Amino acid sequence: MNQKKRLLSLAAGAIVAAGTVTSVVLVNQHNEVSAAQATESQNGQVAGVAATDPLTGAKVYVDSESQVVKELGEAGKLTVQGQKQPSFEITVNKVQVLKSCTLRGFGDEIKPVNGNFLLLDVSATLDASAAKAVDAEVVLMPLDASVFGVSAGENKNVSYELDSIASYSCDVPDALDIAVGAGDTVQGQVMLDSPYESGQVVYDPEKTGGWTWSY
Repeated sequence: MNQKKRLLSLAAGAIVAAGTVTSVVLVNQHNEVSAAQATESQNGQVAGVAATDPLTGAKVYVDSESQVVKELGEAGKLTVQGQKQPSFEITVNKVQVLKSCTLRGFGDEIKPVNGNFLLLDVSATLDASAAKAVDAEVVLMPLDASVFGVSAGENKNVSYELDSIASYSCDVPDALDIAVGAGDTVQGQVMLDSPYESGQVVYDPEKTGGWTWSY
């Protein structure tokens, strides 16, 4: 697969795909931090964009961990350069905190390794226009447990080791697809193994900054 990188522009508050699913960059700007400072602090991986969403006019908030702050049920949106409508959207609709789950195929109850299971209800859309902006045969955005993180709250360090054997072993009847392809919309559930009973859940494939929702 050709992984030639092409930086895409951002509708405020978004993950930016720079090529393929393995190449994701966060672009953001906090209202108290200049674009130049942000870029320097992230070794050139973070750049400034509009402080408000060009589609809605809503202010964009970014925490100190480079996470664009969203409410549950609110979508993070990506806009491809030259397009007016979002090309990628992801929403964490609901987070359930569980102390155990049913072992898939056996019916036994199992416990989380890190202390808490988080059952996320997630929806995501990747518009067909994304395929035209990326030089690759297959254009995907990943949605498996490994691309999510959690923190104890806003401006707290993010933990990403949430895809334990226990979480993958849980019976999740409405399981989310592991990725969304160009032209598709998916919705379902994904199980995380979290050290925090409350805090924030993060979507951040490249671990360089993403979207965060409080739970």
